[in-house]
Amino acid sequence: MSDPRIDEAVRRTVGIAALRRLRRMVDAEAAADAASARWARRLSWILAVAAVLAVAWIGFR
Repeated sequence: MSDPRIDEAVRRTVGIAALRRLRRMVDAEAAADAASARWARRLSWILAVAAVLAVAWIGFR
């Protein structure tokens, strides 16, 4: 039989490694969400400027 202290240490090490891996996945997803939000904000500003320019062009024509 194996030593219970060794089994406990192995479980603790594997658990910590799994939590670290999960944290990296969460951080990567949060970074992807932030990048997506930045692109959405930029695109909305571009569309708003384009709409203002279109209205101005039609109004002055």
